[in-house]
Amino acid sequence: MPRLITPQPLEQVGTGLVASIIAAAVNFLVARHFSAAANSIAPSDAHHLMTDVWTSAGVVAGIAIVALTGWTRLDPMIALCVAVNILLTGVRLLRRSLLGLLDTALGHTEQELIKGILSRYASQDLYYHALRTRQAGVRSFISFHALVPGEWSVQRGHDLIVRVERDIRAAVPGAPVFTHLEPINDPAAWQDLTLDRRDDVIRSKGY
Repeated sequence: MPRLITPQPLEQVGTGLVASIIAAAVNFLVARHFSAAANSIAPSDAHHLMTDVWTSAGVVAGIAIVALTGWTRLDPMIALCVAVNILLTGVRLLRRSLLGLLDTALGHTEQELIKGILSRYASQDLYYHALRTRQAGVRSFISFHALVPGEWSVQRGHDLIVRVERDIRAAVPGAPVFTHLEPINDPAAWQDLTLDRRDDVIRSKGY
């Protein structure tokens, strides 16, 4: 605050600019490396590093403007903006770390992708329930119950589930998919659903 009220001239501007540019370049290269990683946390780290890159770019631009114009009050104003950005980034990092330890569900986008894939197979006499997803650190897990006509052979049900699992893994790379095959007309297969919903599905399938 004192420097904001009583601005001071910048010292060693050249050294500060060089250091900021080098830091921004290193963060940019690491962020690009993390972006290519196929897990859920590394891309998030890349996002935070890119935030640092843009912050460093702002600092470089601010220092250059101060050096060219002599408006020394801009320096502490930029420092305050950087401090706020660091605080917000720290809060986001802490929140993400805690959620990773608590094994939360996958994000809304991933869940909608999975539901969309499963819904497409309804025309092939596949219904699903008990869909559960879990994010544990960098790993994702997906499980659901697949219901098919009871008169199907084991081979026919297995072949359909293999195709479903393949499509889900393509939408959520690296996630193991666990399935449980059940006959759609067996009441025991619907224990985690309400009777009304079970009856609606069975009637729609013609059982």
